[in-house]
Amino acid sequence: MRELNAILDAWCSSQDAPGVLATVLHVEGSAYRRPGARMLISADGCTRIGTISGGCLEGDIAKKAAWWTAQGDPVVRVYDTLSDEEAVWEFGLGCSGIIHVLLERVESPATQALLAYLDGAQQAGREVVIGTVLAAAPDCGHRTGDHLFGGPGAFPGPLAAAARETLDSRHSRLVNTPSASVFVEYVGPPRRLVIFGAGHDVIPVVRQAAALGWDTTVADVRSGYAKPERFPGASRVAMLPPNGPLPEDIEIDRDTAVVVMTHNLQLDARLLPQLLRARPAYLGLLGPRRRLRRVCCEAGLDPDALDLHAPAGLDLGGDTPEAIALAITAEIHAALHGRAGGSLRWNLGSIHAPAIEVGRRAAATLEILEPGQVSCEVVNA
Repeated sequence: MRELNAILDAWCSSQDAPGVLATVLHVEGSAYRRPGARMLISADGCTRIGTISGGCLEGDIAKKAAWWTAQGDPVVRVYDTLSDEEAVWEFGLGCSGIIHVLLERVESPATQALLAYLDGAQQAGREVVIGTVLAAAPDCGHRTGDHLFGGPGAFPGPLAAAARETLDSRHSRLVNTPSASVFVEYVGPPRRLVIFGAGHDVIPVVRQAAALGWDTTVADVRSGYAKPERFPGASRVAMLPPNGPLPEDIEIDRDTAVVVMTHNLQLDARLLPQLLRARPAYLGLLGPRRRLRRVCCEAGLDPDALDLHAPAGLDLGGDTPEAIALAITAEIHAALHGRAGGSLRWNLGSIHAPAIEVGRRAAATLEILEPGQVSCEVVNA
C-alpha cells in the first residue's frame, strides 16, 4: 500500500499534470511484481513513482509511454520474457514470464475517476474491488483498458459474483467471459499495526513498518516515552491509562497486527486478555517463554492454549534493536500473507500465491509491431 499511497499523494498534489499510469494487469509464468502493481510516470518520463518489475521494464516503458498513449486511448503492452530472442536480453528480462501492462493517460477523465475513487477508499480505510478490461469483443460494451468500480453491484452480469468473491477472499483474479477478460482487483487499506510500549527498541519497528506502508499506532502509559517526535513514522502516538480497559479509539480487529513491547510484566498481564478477545490478525509478545508463563500466571491464562507469537519474531539471529525489529516485522509480514516465513530455497512451489483464473479467456489478438520486438500491443478481438 505504500506504493499506491505514494502515487495517490503525487497525483493529489498536481492533479492537472500530464503523465501516464502503468498497471500490471496479468502475469503468465514468473515475474517480479504481480497484477495490481502500479507506476506513475511524468510526461517527460524522467520521474517515476512505484515499480512494475524488478527494474528491467521501467526504463523502456517510461521512455515510450507518452508516445504509445499519444492518441489519448489506453494501451496494453505485453512483454514476453519467455522468448529466446536477443531483445529479451537487451532489457535484462530474466523472470521467465509474460507481463501485460496497461498504460493510460493520467489526465484522461477515466483515469482521473479511477485515482479519485482509489484515493477516497484509502482515505476512508475502505476495501474495494476494481475491474480492468484486459481484452474485449467489439460487441461487449467495453473496450480494453476500461475500468469498473463502485462495489460488486456495479459489475455487470457474471462479473458481479466474481467481484463479490474477490472482495470476500481479498484475492485478485482474472475473470474470463465469452466476450471479455477482466482483471478484478482487490485493493485494501494500509495494514494496521498497534505497538504497546514506546521504548528505544520500538523505534526501529516503527521505522520498518513505515517503510512497508503500515498505519502504525504506538501506545504507552509513560508520558515521557509516548511522544510523537520519538516516532516520526507512526500515524499516532497514544497514552494508555494506568488501569482499566483499552481506550476505545485504539481500534483492533481481525486485520490488525499487535505487538506487546512494554517490558512491564503487570501491564502485559492486564493487556493480554483484552488483546486475545480482540482476535487480531497477529499478536506477538516480546520476551522469552519463561516470561510468557509469568505473564500468563499473573493474568490467569494457560500459555499452552493461546494463539500467540511468543517469543515474537522469526529466528534470524542478532540481538540489536534493529535486528529484533527486523525479526518481528518479518514475522508479522509473513503472518499477514499466510506464509510460514521459511527460506525460499526450500519452497518447491511458486514464490507468489498462484493466480486465480475463472472461465475461458476471451479472444485477443497480439500484433507484433516490429520483427523480434519484445513488446506487443493487445488489440480488440
